[in-house]
Amino acid sequence: MNRLNIWHFIQQKIEHDGSVALMMVPQSIGSSPGRQGHLMAIANDDSMYGTIGGGAMEYKQVEACKKHLKAQQTKPLYQRLTHEKKEDADWSGLSCSGEQTILSFFLYPVDKILIEEILDKQNDRRWSLVCTSDGRLACVLNEVPLQRYMYHFGQENEWSYQFMINQRDHVFIIGAGHVGQALCRQLHFLDFDITLIDNRKKLPTEEIDTLIHQKVICNYKKVANFVLSSPLDYIVIMSFSSALDQLILSQLIQKPCKYIGMMASSTKAQRIRAALLKKGLDAALLERVHTPIGISLSCKSPAEIAVSVAAQMIQIRNQTI
Repeated sequence: MNRLNIWHFIQQKIEHDGSVALMMVPQSIGSSPGRQGHLMAIANDDSMYGTIGGGAMEYKQVEACKKHLKAQQTKPLYQRLTHEKKEDADWSGLSCSGEQTILSFFLYPVDKILIEEILDKQNDRRWSLVCTSDGRLACVLNEVPLQRYMYHFGQENEWSYQFMINQRDHVFIIGAGHVGQALCRQLHFLDFDITLIDNRKKLPTEEIDTLIHQKVICNYKKVANFVLSSPLDYIVIMSFSSALDQLILSQLIQKPCKYIGMMASSTKAQRIRAALLKKGLDAALLERVHTPIGISLSCKSPAEIAVSVAAQMIQIRNQTI
C-alpha cells in the first residue's frame, strides 16, 4: 500500500456520507495468504482498498461486509478461518492450509473525527490504533517503543488488537550512488519510508527524489546524528569507499535497528572487521552486520544488487512480523 492511502480512502467515503467496513488480520498461522497487519476497506458503493489475502476467502468476506453495511451493522465481528475443510472449524474457501483471524469494524459519518485523528498522526510512529471487542476504536500514544502488532484473545467476545498507525518500515540508506539509488527504487515499491544520506551536495538524485521520504547531505563524520533509528528500522551502508564505510559503520553499529548491512566483498568486509576489532569494538556487535550484503544471486549490476539486498531485508522483515 502507498502511505496510509487506506485511511484517505475511508475518509473520502465517509465525507460523502458513505459507510465503510474495515477488515483487519490480527493473527495468522502457517501458510495463510492473509498476514498479520493486513487491512482492507470496503465502501457501501462497492469500492475497495487493501487486501486480507485474496482469492475465494476474500471474495466471501467482501460480500458479507456489503450485506452488513446495508444492515447498518455497528457491532464488530470476529472470525477465525481455516484454509482447509474441517468439520469443527469455519472454512475460508481456500485449501492452502493455515489459519487467519479477521476482525471487522463498521465506520459511518459519525466516525469522521476518528479518521481525521488517525491521518493527523500518520507520521508519528509513537501512535497506535486500539481495537476492542466492545467496539472501541481509539488512538493511543505509546510511551515506549511498541511491537508493531499486539493481539490478545480471551474468547470470541473478549479480544483486543493494537497496531502502529504508520506500519511502513523505515530504512536509512547511507550512500546515494548507483546501487543506493537502485535500492531506493526497489524499496519504494515494498512500502519502505526511505531516508537517503550522502556527503556529496551535487550528486544527481532527481529521478528518485519523489520516491524517498527524506534526503540528507552531511559530513560522514557526523552521520550518527542523522540516523535516529529504532529497533524496527533498517540501516544500509553503501558509500563509495572502504574508508568511509568503516567510518560510517563504526558510528552506527551500536544503533538500535532490526537490520544493518554493509555492501562489501568478503575481502573488504574482513579488512574492515579486523580494523574495528583492533580499535576495541566488541566482536558480538560485528556479528549483527550483514556483509557481504544481500542474498546470493551472483549479482553484477546495481539493479541486481538492489534486488538481492531488498530480498534479504524482506526475509528479515517476514521472520519478525
